[in-house]
Amino acid sequence: MDYIIMFMHEYGYWAMFIAMVLENANIPIPSEVVLGFAGYLIAQGVFDMTTTMIVGVLAGIVGSVLSYWLGEYGGRPVLLKYGKYIFFNEKKFAMAESLFGKYGGAAVFIGRLLPGVRTFISFPAGVARYPMPHFLLWTTLGTIPWTLLLVWLGVKLGEHWKDLIAYNHELLIAMIVVFALIGVYWLIRHKRRKQRQEER
Repeated sequence: MDYIIMFMHEYGYWAMFIAMVLENANIPIPSEVVLGFAGYLIAQGVFDMTTTMIVGVLAGIVGSVLSYWLGEYGGRPVLLKYGKYIFFNEKKFAMAESLFGKYGGAAVFIGRLLPGVRTFISFPAGVARYPMPHFLLWTTLGTIPWTLLLVWLGVKLGEHWKDLIAYNHELLIAMIVVFALIGVYWLIRHKRRKQRQEER
């Protein structure tokens, strides 16, 4: 963690961009550290909120596309063979693979909001050769709220931004609850719309 902080101290936005690209390309770099520290730098007047968000989102998209291409051209055997060099977590990858198999493109959006799974969800999309335009859309929609949340928490926590790492599991639960509420809202709205159409 300290080397990431030193890297960002030295090279600023470029370091943040590189770290987030690697994180989204399945390299085990905690986004809580990168984005949380970026939020702290905003609170200190070193980083700018708008620039930080743009860099964070673009890096997330670029890293996800790299992971997608790895899945498209290398497939699962490549990840299983070389995954040990990037501390590959097969359990989390299996979760991402199962999620994509069940929900298709929407899983890209869902997965981008779940800590741990979010870095692996692009790979099975590439293996399945899910259409790139749709992949980019869902990836962007999922990357924005995650980036905004961690940066915002880093700003609010200030010198205590490292609490984001300590409460990683609580953050996961919170994201699941938020996603569940959004899902319930969407289902209720869809059901009401269907009822209105039937009444006509």
